[in-house]
Amino acid sequence: MNSKSKPLIVSITSGKGGVGKTFITTNLATILARQGKKVLVADCDLGLANIDVMLGINPALNLKDVVFGNKHLRDVIVSTKGGFDLIPASSGVREMAQLLFEKIQIIKDMLLEMEGYDLILLDTGAGIAEVVLQFNLLAHQNVVVINRELTSLTDAYAMVKVMYQVFGRQTFSIVANNIPDEKDGAGIFKNIDTISRRFLGFPLNYLGSVLQDDSVSKSVMRQEIAVMSAPRSRMAADFSKIGRALLDLKKA
Repeated sequence: MNSKSKPLIVSITSGKGGVGKTFITTNLATILARQGKKVLVADCDLGLANIDVMLGINPALNLKDVVFGNKHLRDVIVSTKGGFDLIPASSGVREMAQLLFEKIQIIKDMLLEMEGYDLILLDTGAGIAEVVLQFNLLAHQNVVVINRELTSLTDAYAMVKVMYQVFGRQTFSIVANNIPDEKDGAGIFKNIDTISRRFLGFPLNYLGSVLQDDSVSKSVMRQEIAVMSAPRSRMAADFSKIGRALLDLKKA
């Protein structure tokens, strides 16, 4: 991939909230940027956006100015300390959480027009609300974040099922987050992959696991990116592995 071609668009999504989508997105974007890729992150959790807060950024403009103003996505992009660019969104704005389809389409159309990037990562909301489904549908590949909680697996499967049955989508990859060890992560993936094969008729792709690490909570409190504050940690190695696997994915 290179900046002269259209970027690979990847959604980072989940069935259940609180599994670490934004953590995965920001650290993965940082790793990819360090690997020489030009990366744009779009905060697509429109009602509860928080990437700017996590990174200690106070942007003058955000997606609200695109949807309800006369700004283009290029006008609201900010650079980050992780080496990737960010399209911030707003938080606690009811109108953004309940966007009509035509407003969502404005954002989608502008994202499809973006050039100069190798990858665009969409940090979506959780669940199967229409706005979440639309951003997942925009992406060439969907990365579904899960953890050890049973509800994260059942909700992830529900989201995959809806995307397949409604839109015919089968391009799903799994990242297991906050896992005790790699064997545990592979086992969790096997469970959801087996269910998908049996009931939906297609396999899922395993990108890898991010193991539990004490540095994670410290980095969040300090508004730091974990792979930058602990570059030699096992967690950073996990993200490097996942980043390489992600780059091997093709456009659907």
